[in-house]
Amino acid sequence: MSVLRLLQLADSAFPTGAYAFSDGLETLTVRGAVRTPADLSAFLAGQLAHGWGTQDVPACALAWGADAGVLADLDALLDDLKLVPGPRHASTRVGTNLRRAAAHVWPELPLPAARHHATTFGALAHALGVSRPDTVSAYVSGWLLGRATSATRLMKLGGLDAQRCASACEEAAQTCIHAALNATPDDLCTFTPLLDLAASEQVGLDARLFQT
Repeated sequence: MSVLRLLQLADSAFPTGAYAFSDGLETLTVRGAVRTPADLSAFLAGQLAHGWGTQDVPACALAWGADAGVLADLDALLDDLKLVPGPRHASTRVGTNLRRAAAHVWPELPLPAARHHATTFGALAHALGVSRPDTVSAYVSGWLLGRATSATRLMKLGGLDAQRCASACEEAAQTCIHAALNATPDDLCTFTPLLDLAASEQVGLDARLFQT
């Protein structure tokens, strides 16, 4: 039963509004930095190795089974690490939507005192009885497939090719998951200056499909 609940929680159809955010990918495609399937695979792998994967994924792992005080500290740390307002607000907005949807679907579930998407996902999965490794794996898979799907709306890229780009990042995803499961709060970091610039420029695009 816990695995079925995890699959539902991580499904892109779960009403969190995450589909409205591209994590800066839209700006990179508009600027021509991501144009080909190889570019997309490099973007995804780079995010797993140096960006989202070293920040949100370990936060998710650390939130699993954490008490309210630890969750508050993790949320505050994510506030500080997410320098660009757009992605920071997106993270808390999706977290709020995730809690609201979980309360509707599983009204008996105790809702965690978490704000960001990563911390909320980790804490909710624990409350659903899901193991920590499965929680982190599902969180990474959801992000990876979500960004690949976003790319089909931004590039001349079909669904099969997008899935192939995601599959090409399997090793990077596994490395990310392993590191997250062994991380401490001091390990949370990110170094993606190009993506930070892209996220900052998102609001100035002439036309937008995504909010970030």
